[in-house]
Amino acid sequence: MKTVSIHDAKSNLSKYIEAVKKGEKVYIGGFGKAEVVLTKLSATERISFAKHDYSIAKGKVHEKDDSFAHSTDKQVADLLYGN
Repeated sequence: MKTVSIHDAKSNLSKYIEAVKKGEKVYIGGFGKAEVVLTKLSATERISFAKHDYSIAKGKVHEKDDSFAHSTDKQVADLLYGN
């Protein structure tokens, strides 16, 4: 069991994640009081967390042409070729 400050947790998050993966509990808090705990997800939690249903957006999200990129290409060409 390890209690660390929020600042320390932000600075060393990857180190604490590795510790949790190895079975250690890491508590995060401020002013000497733990407020939250980092825990390893169970296999079931990892599977359910990975599943997302984006079907609600199907047909509603469209990619638009980047008109700025086209005008920029033309401007660069004009500068290079002296137009």
